[in-house]
Amino acid sequence: MESNKAKLGLALGSGGARGLAHLGVLEVFQEAEIKIDYLSGSSMGSLIGGLYACGVPLRYIRALAEELDWEHLSDFTFPRQGLLKGDKLLSFLKIMTKKKRLKT
Repeated sequence: MESNKAKLGLALGSGGARGLAHLGVLEVFQEAEIKIDYLSGSSMGSLIGGLYACGVPLRYIRALAEELDWEHLSDFTFPRQGLLKGDKLLSFLKIMTKKKRLKT
């Protein structure tokens, strides 16, 4: 049976400082008990959104964003696409998300 209830989608943009702003928006939604049905993001927005979608508590994500030395997760390269190889970040995300797979 299909529901006629409206669904909410949230798109999170790129940029480190904007990533912290996304946390504030997610916190307000959570406090107001507003359910996000669809979540997408670009760059920092995808990192924040992915962690949130995997159930990592916002307080942990905020602490990571504020305290983590991002240079330890960066593996710069010059491939055909992007400036990060991404191996270090992928390893970090597997630990943080407990290897959860998201529904696409």
